[in-house]
Amino acid sequence: MTRTWRIGRAAAGALGLIFALLYLFEGRNLALGRLRAPGPGIFPLVVGVIFALVSIGVIADALLAKTAGAASFPKGEDLKRLLVTFAAFFVYVLLINVLGFLIATLLLVIFYTRTVGRISWLQAGASAIGITLVVWAVFVLVLGVKLPLPIWS
Repeated sequence: MTRTWRIGRAAAGALGLIFALLYLFEGRNLALGRLRAPGPGIFPLVVGVIFALVSIGVIADALLAKTAGAASFPKGEDLKRLLVTFAAFFVYVLLINVLGFLIATLLLVIFYTRTVGRISWLQAGASAIGITLVVWAVFVLVLGVKLPLPIWS
């Protein structure tokens, strides 16, 4: 059991490492820019390096672990939350170009925090406004990225 778990875990880490390296390879021709004016290549570089490091950590953990970790497929309420989360992100992808980044993200964060975080409507709304504005500010004001606008604008 432990051997199978270790092999599967190491294989998953190796697959992640392959994808990370491919991601870094594909982003290699994008300009990195400067510290005060990052270019389009900075995001793939940072994400690719983090993804590679996490994958290496998974491989190391699999090879060094003495016992198999307990893992089971989610059931009941946990499975429902998992499926709702995937569905919410799928709907978000469909709606972002229709409603625009601000409205779609606001709705996603409200929905997600209410269903998964189980917090009040007021807390969900406040969290959604704060998170959406911070993400918008980072991408638009700091990085100069154009985010989707609503179709009516």
